Amino acid sequence: MAHDVIMPALGMAQETGLILAWRKSPGDAVKAGDVLMEVETDKAAMEVEAQADGFLTEIRADEGAEVPVGEVIAVISDSADDVKAAPQKQETPKQEAAPATPEPAQAAAPAPKAGPALQATPKAPADQPVNGKVLASPKAKRLAQERGLDLTRLARAGHPQPYRVADLEVLAAMPGAGAGSAAVDRFLARASVEADAFDGFCNWLAAESKGENKVEMGGATGMVLASFAAGSLRAVSGAASLTVRLMAPRKQPRTYSDPDLAGLTRLQALETEADPDLIVYDLTATRLTNAELAAAHVPTLTVARDGVRLVVSLAASPDQLDDEALIACLDAFAGRLEEPLRQLL
Repeated sequence: MAHDVIMPALGMAQETGLILAWRKSPGDAVKAGDVLMEVETDKAAMEVEAQADGFLTEIRADEGAEVPVGEVIAVISDSADDVKAAPQKQETPKQEAAPATPEPAQAAAPAPKAGPALQATPKAPADQPVNGKVLASPKAKRLAQERGLDLTRLARAGHPQPYRVADLEVLAAMPGAGAGSAAVDRFLARASVEADAFDGFCNWLAAESKGENKVEMGGATGMVLASFAAGSLRAVSGAASLTVRLMAPRKQPRTYSDPDLAGLTRLQALETEADPDLIVYDLTATRLTNAELAAAHVPTLTVARDGVRLVVSLAASPDQLDDEALIACLDAFAGRLEEPLRQLL
């Protein structure tokens, strides 16, 4: 008896999954609960477990393939003898093949389907991102963003994907890989607002949330900054969903999904890592009055305190936010800090 392994739905709005790596090979014995592969969605990378005992007799989608949810991507059979009998991606018959040295277009021609097998997306060359994306674990992506490292440089150098945290050391050692090179063509705008209204609002929220285990990293301050930042970015970008990572010195990062829509007293950090659309640095509890931090591959918003005023900075590259959108986003965020009570209306 054969058990089809399908591309699972790991998120509510997920339509496809990107196969980062296979943990088992054809012929390997598997038990229910064994990790078969790693799959990346728009939000995170997750391990996918086998749902049946047996032997992995067929893999129908290569690493780097983006597969629709519900498609069969592998087969688990009762016997390892089925490996040879299992449908495989067929090759072009020899009598129809091109002469001794086929042209690249002929060599790359898609193989015909065998039975219900999924026709996998051809794997991209090692020195190019797959489908315009670099395959890396969420933790590696997050650390690369925080350190201002460009993972596409590893891809262009031919370093095998998917990338892990250890690969960042290779990237950091490459000439010109530091934050200085990543900061090229990055816009920066800064604003300053009175802190009284914001501080009073955060104190009120902390009192309202007391005893409900709702105040997380940075207390109410961090929750408000994440919510106001998401709302400001959504207003200029029109994004349907936004993921915000909140960071502060000596604190664990927290990632929120649509914090502006969740409601401040119900805001909860995600339990799994996800690629952010915006990074917010909360420096309000430090002595810093300003900081130009390492550039990332997403817009970065920094909030610091200068006496009785809050100093906010927003940095982004042209492909993330053009100058008009960046100014509008920062102005909207500063307005929210200045009149926070209006956000409850």
